[in-house]
Amino acid sequence: MNAIHAEITIGVTELRESPMRVLQRAEDEDQAVAILNHNKPAGYIVSPRLMEAMLDSISDRIAENRAKTRLPTLNLARRVKLNDL
Repeated sequence: MNAIHAEITIGVTELRESPMRVLQRAEDEDQAVAILNHNKPAGYIVSPRLMEAMLDSISDRIAENRAKTRLPTLNLARRVKLNDL
């Protein structure tokens, strides 16, 4: 069975009947809403604020991984004076 990564769940039929109500609920409760089809997750609706927070988190993780990868090569870097740039 597929894991559902949201506390709020609705069926596809409910989404079809009132999409704006579902979007408003995601915004009001500031949580993801799982859309279920035959009791399996078919998708998720998130508020713009939650989407931005998720993208920021992913971006931070990517930057952290790049920094960790480059850290061992720090001793190969050259010192440059700001005026030389």
